[in-house]
Amino acid sequence: MTAATTRVTALLPKRSVDQAGAIPFADFAFGNFADLVALSRDLDRTGDWVVRTPFGLFVHGYSQARSILRDPNWISVLAGVSMLDGMENPSVDVSALMALAQRSAPGDDSDGTPVSRTARPNVLSLEGDDHRRLRRLFGPAFTPAAADRLRPFMAQHAAALIEPLVAAGGGEVVGELCSPYPVPVICRLLGVTDDDWETFGRWAETIFGLFDGNAEAVMAKLGDIAAAQAELAAYVIDLLDRRRQAPADDLLSELIAISGDGDRLSADELIGMVEALLLAGTDTTRNQLGATLAVLADRPEQYAALREDPSQIPQFVEESLRYIGAVRIAARIAIRDVVVDGLAFPAGTTIMVGLHAASLSGGCPAHAGTNADSAHAPHNGITDTHDATLDERTPNAQALDPYEFDPLAPRDQPHLGFGSGAHHCLGAFLARAELQEALRTFVERVESFELSEPVEWKPLSMGIWGPARMRLVVHPPGSASQGSNRNRFKAGTLPPERLPASHAASAEHDRYLASVAPLRQAIRAEVPELIARPKFPPLGRLTITAARIGWAVYAGRLLDRRLDASERRVRTYRRLRRAAVKLGPAYIKLAQLIAAGEGVFPDALVFECRRCLDRVPADPWPAIRKILEAELGPLEQRFSDIRSEVTAAASIAQVHEGTLTDGSLVMVKVQRPRIRRRVKRDLAVLAWLAPKLVGRIPIAALANPPALVELFAETISEELDFRVEVANLFEVERALHTTAPGRWQVPEPHLDAVTERVIVMSRVQGRPLSDLQPGDLAEGEAEAIFRQMLDALLEGACLSGVFHGDFHAGNVFVDTAAVGGGPPTVGLVDFGITGRLEGARRIAFLRYVVGLITGDLRAQIDGMSDLGAFGPGSRPERVIADLQLDRSGFDPLELTEEEFTAEFRALISGLLANGARIPKELMLFVKNFAYLNSVIGELEPDMEVLAQFERIASSFFARNGVRMAAEIGFSPAPESVNQDTIRQAMGISPKERRVTWRLIRRRREELTARVGGSN
Repeated sequence: MTAATTRVTALLPKRSVDQAGAIPFADFAFGNFADLVALSRDLDRTGDWVVRTPFGLFVHGYSQARSILRDPNWISVLAGVSMLDGMENPSVDVSALMALAQRSAPGDDSDGTPVSRTARPNVLSLEGDDHRRLRRLFGPAFTPAAADRLRPFMAQHAAALIEPLVAAGGGEVVGELCSPYPVPVICRLLGVTDDDWETFGRWAETIFGLFDGNAEAVMAKLGDIAAAQAELAAYVIDLLDRRRQAPADDLLSELIAISGDGDRLSADELIGMVEALLLAGTDTTRNQLGATLAVLADRPEQYAALREDPSQIPQFVEESLRYIGAVRIAARIAIRDVVVDGLAFPAGTTIMVGLHAASLSGGCPAHAGTNADSAHAPHNGITDTHDATLDERTPNAQALDPYEFDPLAPRDQPHLGFGSGAHHCLGAFLARAELQEALRTFVERVESFELSEPVEWKPLSMGIWGPARMRLVVHPPGSASQGSNRNRFKAGTLPPERLPASHAASAEHDRYLASVAPLRQAIRAEVPELIARPKFPPLGRLTITAARIGWAVYAGRLLDRRLDASERRVRTYRRLRRAAVKLGPAYIKLAQLIAAGEGVFPDALVFECRRCLDRVPADPWPAIRKILEAELGPLEQRFSDIRSEVTAAASIAQVHEGTLTDGSLVMVKVQRPRIRRRVKRDLAVLAWLAPKLVGRIPIAALANPPALVELFAETISEELDFRVEVANLFEVERALHTTAPGRWQVPEPHLDAVTERVIVMSRVQGRPLSDLQPGDLAEGEAEAIFRQMLDALLEGACLSGVFHGDFHAGNVFVDTAAVGGGPPTVGLVDFGITGRLEGARRIAFLRYVVGLITGDLRAQIDGMSDLGAFGPGSRPERVIADLQLDRSGFDPLELTEEEFTAEFRALISGLLANGARIPKELMLFVKNFAYLNSVIGELEPDMEVLAQFERIASSFFARNGVRMAAEIGFSPAPESVNQDTIRQAMGISPKERRVTWRLIRRRREELTARVGGSN
């Protein structure tokens, strides 16, 4: 092997972030700073430098974080959104991103909370040449000398705030010192008069509402935020005019005069700079100052040492920025395929760089020097950005604990509190000066202090963080109480005395997912063979199938001829359900799909098929016990008791209750005997019949029978291996953590008792959701359950790419006995059917859902086409025309019988002409949605449906707008969702002013009756 070959091989990625189990999972469910420190230390010890969290990929290794921040192949999310919103074509073209840095941005670079507005260009929202130009022009105004000129004012202003605290013997330091401190400094820098400080402070406080961790709170503030931005812009424009006429000794006058090579800053750029300065230079400083004082409140001996030697103040400030930095993360997007330390990140990947976590670790020892070849040459369009020089360690690293606050410890590697690379904070010198002067003034005037109550911290979100409320007692000089450590309140900045339990369970799940990935691929590869149409029908099984179905359909002509038409249908459906049970798993699965098709299939048929969800006749206990012992060994070695009576029975398996030898109560899911052979035989029959049914009956035409058989094969094949089901459970559970944390239950499998045919798992508490009556829930709880489950569907399908695919009576439980009287918890079981959208398919589904919610018809069709809903020759324009989808205000119930029949036949013809089929994931999503509509409609029939959809969709956009813009090329804003677009998506006429579940049920019944007439 040549040296060149060795070099290329070294650059090839060893794994990709898209591979199942390749990235460890970490649940960031911490409650305070001590938990955060413990988690960061625990992550560092695992040797993994990137983890998957409920909020996305999180890079916490120091060298990798710094390398990514300094690599031009990773751009800021804010800049990425600006570029994408500037595109005319809403499809993402990452190769064009660098050339399209423009003016529109829906969010912020710190925590990603979006707002729909036109953002003026600033150093946060631009990349490449435009970014370098602004930094070159702004740079001279943000030098150390420029910051030093303001130090006297900073000290004077800080003293004016601190002296009342000293005189009063203490106070609430966040509201009386930290919050009012930065804005006047920014105002003095800009040349704003003292009389306008209060106005600037009000604008700043309002605009900071963008960064509220509660998406719904952000939506409620959007109007006020837009007004504050407009007022600020008008003020700055006026101030610019005055400074052009009469320059002063301030930043604006200096910036107006700045030019380089004949280049000058435009008015828009100056206003954008003021907005960015107000946002980036105010909230960060007030939170960092509060966090620094909290750290010193927990360490009175270090505060006393600082008073003895105030020259250490710069070191204390730097250590505070490292140890408890207010800016937690920086979000980045890969603009091309990138490899970091052997891990491939595809173009378009969004990550969160943990500025604070990486600063704490100072590097990840397990990954030091793993890439011996530090060259950065791209290979096949993939660039490796690892910088081996960043892996160097301090000489005395063994003696230092980076998770302790130690201002005097040597730090050879700079912290990342101000970022790194092209987006290193332009105002870092100003921020350092502000913090140093405020701390210096505090130390000079306060001999000692302590907390008078515990600190109230802001939620540990991914954005800017610090104390929300902190009351201090300021001791007079010589006070004896300053040494009373025994009764001191703690600020919560001390590292924990004992680390919490490690992430061993998560690591075990990661290994399990990685081990199952090849198995899942092998199962998928078998599907084409299972559904290949045989040359000759399997006559024996076909004869039995035809006989049972034929009897169910035609026996009524003899047995039920004296009954009315409605009762004859009910009895026919009952015989069909019994025939499905006798025919076996594939037909039971068909019945289960029909059971979730309320509104598509007749209600009486749906009612009968629901009996196939968990009340299928069970196999005898001796046969089940034989399987258990074959899979697990002698039962008495594992169980102290296992009940022979069945708890639930469905198409593939049945469930028994048991007790392990350690006393744990468990559920034992066992596959039915000889299930594989029966499924394979039934699939052969269905594969032979399906092509003959195309276009024969309307329901089959809508479903595309061969595609439906393929869907059956994919679903049942994975269900037949319980190891895959457990992997599904782990992935869905992780996706659920992104919505309503603490309000979900899923079973915990005992992995040593999971095999191809058996799962032993913990029990899920509660009652089936479908069994609840309206009186069982408190006011608003049905709405809360609906929002929680639909949120999980949206987040899972559109962002996590995995969701529970089989909501029904036997799989969804609600526990109303919540601890502390909180909202009910929702439990999910049976993860055999799981919606899985990977790579481009997830992006397509996201585009479809966003188009559906916002009324963007082209986005809907594009998304469905990319999912495979239409044939290869179809074009979006033709689909829209053939299906007449572009009619506004169309309501099928307003048509006459003849018009409805003609419309229905035209719909069927258009679907067939475009090769329509229902993609598996879309079918599962719609099936789940139909179940939710049905059950919540029974619990609260008069719920205002449009208001609930508007709330759910707006919150979804508010939480994820920036990521959507990065992935699909446009950024839907919360206010782009309204009841008119939702009404149009649901096909409900504007004449129906109040849309409730009761109305929807009535409309569905009318449509079903009309479809029956059209048939």
